[in-house]
Amino acid sequence: MFKKTIGPLILIVLILISSGCTFKKPALNTTKVQASNSSALSVDLMPSSNLSQTPQDKRVGTPPRYIRILYYHSVMREANNEVRMPPEQFEAQIVYLHDHGYHSITLNQLYKSLYQRGALPEKPFVITFDDGYEDNYQTAYPILKKYGYAATVFMISGYINGKGFLTWPQLKELAVNGWDIADHTRDHTYLTKLSPLKILSELESSKKALEKGLGHSVDYFAYPFGDFNNTVVRAVKKAGYLMAFTTLRGWADSNTDAYHVHRVYCYANMGMKEFIHRLQNPNY
Repeated sequence: MFKKTIGPLILIVLILISSGCTFKKPALNTTKVQASNSSALSVDLMPSSNLSQTPQDKRVGTPPRYIRILYYHSVMREANNEVRMPPEQFEAQIVYLHDHGYHSITLNQLYKSLYQRGALPEKPFVITFDDGYEDNYQTAYPILKKYGYAATVFMISGYINGKGFLTWPQLKELAVNGWDIADHTRDHTYLTKLSPLKILSELESSKKALEKGLGHSVDYFAYPFGDFNNTVVRAVKKAGYLMAFTTLRGWADSNTDAYHVHRVYCYANMGMKEFIHRLQNPNY
């Protein structure tokens, strides 16, 4: 019986080989995955070492309406003079800002945020010094540098190199290290008491002197004594400044004209409680 069966089987195998039949490997399995945007993606089910995740976009929040601009004058000890803040008091305020996550910004950043909707870091603020006293370089600069901050000096151009005031080399070093050098007139005079022509002369001559000495444009201005009126504002615009700072109390407000920018006054013997209050209340 076995001999009768094996003969036909051998014959069938020989016929298959002669006809060229072969056995193939199964094809790699792929499938269609529907993407969230309804486009079909062909995805190989085999793992790939080239796959990587796309990082999430870092979205910029809405620029703040209000920004704190602190203004000081001198950082040194002098009895009965509120514009001369003792160094230890100044540093205590800077430590508070640093420890609570505040970030100093430049005047260009300030302008672009207030009037062009530019992006800013969290808790932005500006530090300004009026007049350009030498201790801004000798005392305030090292303190601010220690905590990673820069500031702005509103310089009286006619007082540069004068006794007790900043020198050109000091101003240039500050500028190289991220400080803004802005204008505070040539002679620190009450502008509202001058004629329109004299106001413009005072502004233009000061701006020109600063730009020549620093080697770059000077676009920002602070009114001496906070003294201004419509005539002064027109002259400031004509002289080519982009923004002007007052002594009006409160935070800078994007809804306020660029030539009426408010600031937060910081004075000698101001307690920390009052300092914090002014940091937390736009219309203190």
